[in-house]
Parts: sequence; C-alpha cells; structure tokens
Amino acid sequence: MPVLLVALRGLTRSVPPTDIAAAADTYVANLLATQTYAALAECPALAGYRALHAERGKTGRQYLPAPESLLKRLFTRGEWRPLDPLVDAYSLVSLRTLVSIGAHDLARLSLPINLTPTVGGESLLAIGDTTAQRLGANEYFYRDARGQVLGRMECRQAQATQVRTSTRDVLFILQGHAQLGGPALHAAATQLLASIRSWVGPATGGVSMTALD
Repeated sequence: MPVLLVALRGLTRSVPPTDIAAAADTYVANLLATQTYAALAECPALAGYRALHAERGKTGRQYLPAPESLLKRLFTRGEWRPLDPLVDAYSLVSLRTLVSIGAHDLARLSLPINLTPTVGGESLLAIGDTTAQRLGANEYFYRDARGQVLGRMECRQAQATQVRTSTRDVLFILQGHAQLGGPALHAAATQLLASIRSWVGPATGGVSMTALD
C-alpha cells in the first residue's frame, strides 16, 4: 500500500492559535451545512480504506479509518473543538483530502519506520486509552527501529509518540490505498506543509519526504 513519510524539524510554533481557529471554524461550518456524514463515508477515498481492511477480514468500529473517525466526531458534535495548532492543522488537511495522516514526535522514536503485518498479540496503548489493546493477527502496524508500535493500521496512534505542545520535530505518516496512490499522498503532503507554515509556523530544520516501500 502507498505510504509517505514526511519528517519536519525545528517547528517554531510562531503563529497565534487564533489563526487556525478561525480557518477551522469557517471550513467546518461550510462542511456541516453542505454535506452529510453518510454521503462522505461512501466516497471512494474512505471506501478504499474499508476495502483494504475487508481484504484482511478486519471490519467493525475498531477498524474505522482515521479520516472517517474525524468526520464522524465532527458530525456527531456539530462543531469543531480545537486541541493544539499542530494537531488541528494536520486534522484539517486530513478532513479536506480524506487522506489518513498520523503525527509522531521524532524525539520519542527511532528511525527507520517499518510497516509490518501483525502476528497477533502485539501491544498498543493508543491515544485516549488507559489500557493497552492487543492487536489481532493479519492486521498491519507501524513500528520504529526499536520495535516500538506507533500505530494500528491507519486507525489508532500510539500514546507514547503523540505530538505535544513541546514537540519541535515531527514525523507524519500519510497512508493511502489502491485508489489513493502516491500522487494523492504527495498532494496532501504539500497541502499539509503549507498549512503548518500558515497556521503553526515555519520549520527551521527542514523537511524531508520518503516513500515507504
């Protein structure tokens, strides 16, 4: 499956959080007024993630792709709830492109990153959880050079490497599927980097992109 790693270093966080808050409110208000969750959930970009899961026999709420989870929360709440400019920036790009985007603090992991099939029983403490979950066989997951689990498919991210307000070096993982290939991921990455510059601040340490084979 197509995966693009985007490493951003030296994030300055120099833009006031009010900038992205205003942009998010405008975008979300228009989305809620003109779309429905049911219609968006059936679009090819999201359906492709579910088809990818179904090929592995993985269906149900625990396997909801990350962009669809964002949409579901948004339409359930009926409003945008800001968290942090960096998190909000990549979440907005994911909503706009329907590309799965995960973000990890580079200081809390070891490169390189691998995408690996599960054998079953691997442990993940996901963001927002208080107990670790055991991964089933025939899933796929991201892990670093030390074997640390970074995420379950494109559904959940690890708590240990989540970005924080202190994060300055970030690894973004953009994942597609058969209908959402490399060009779409690069287009989403370009939008992601532009959004971060505008809404969070420039990265003084540079940016690199790597396709994960």
